[in-house]
Amino acid sequence: MKNSLIVKLAIACGCLVACAATLNAQATRTWVSGVGDDANPCSRTARCKTFAGAISKTAEGGEIDALDPGGYGTLTITKAITVDGGTGSGWASVLNAGGVNGFIVNITTGTHVNDAVVILRNISINGASQSPSGAGVSAIRYIKAAQLIVENCVLEDQGTGGITEALASSGVLSVDDCYFDNVNTGLLATTSSGIASVHVDHCRFNALNNGINTTTNAFITVRDCNFAQTTGANGAIRANTSSQINVVNSMFSRNNIGANIAGGVIRLSNNDFYDNTAAISGGTAESANNNRFRNNTADGNTSNVIVVK
Repeated sequence: MKNSLIVKLAIACGCLVACAATLNAQATRTWVSGVGDDANPCSRTARCKTFAGAISKTAEGGEIDALDPGGYGTLTITKAITVDGGTGSGWASVLNAGGVNGFIVNITTGTHVNDAVVILRNISINGASQSPSGAGVSAIRYIKAAQLIVENCVLEDQGTGGITEALASSGVLSVDDCYFDNVNTGLLATTSSGIASVHVDHCRFNALNNGINTTTNAFITVRDCNFAQTTGANGAIRANTSSQINVVNSMFSRNNIGANIAGGVIRLSNNDFYDNTAAISGGTAESANNNRFRNNTADGNTSNVIVVK
């Protein structure tokens, strides 16, 4: 009888442990809604209200999805994850007014600390700053992750930048089909160690102080982008010492400076420079001899050293 009681107690304890593990388990996919509650488990039928509320209930490498239009709050990302604002029934918005960054990507935990991939997709990030002056914050601040992929996002009204990549080791940033509107610097790339690799495709940089800027060890490829009405001294693109920018099939129009060679290397192929104050400034750009210049105050210098085969 005594042994039977011990066995029953052991089974009961095991069931309690199993139930607790199930309750505390993180889901591969979680959901947020404008009418959700962060006390919920973030399931499809019991969704959370904010990205911050959902991330602790989402497994490493999992995905947070938005069910409907809503303001889902700022988020610090410390593990590999995908955050998708959705394009079906709604659009996810983040309002990072009041001196906070929209998203901070800084992978410090999990089993993929050194090879984590973070994806941000279909999100509008508004800093609510109508006169960016460089003293504010960024829509996305990329500090540490093996890869950060930003797709189909709107980054607007930011005091510092759309995406600020400030790494301490090598990382890869991919930006596709995004809009940078009314921010101080659209994209800043730098790292204190290793290489900051950046790939920018099909993006619009409109009415900014500066477009794409580099400071240290940045290697950037730009394809099929539009740079218009950048007014700052750094220009639409700027290659600092130890940095390179390759630009293909892009338009530069009515900028203070189109391509600013500030000690680094800029390579140009099949681009249009129209109505800029200085199309190329600060040095000589490498050219495939297929770029077009019209009605700039100064075209600047190119060296036709890119081999066309």
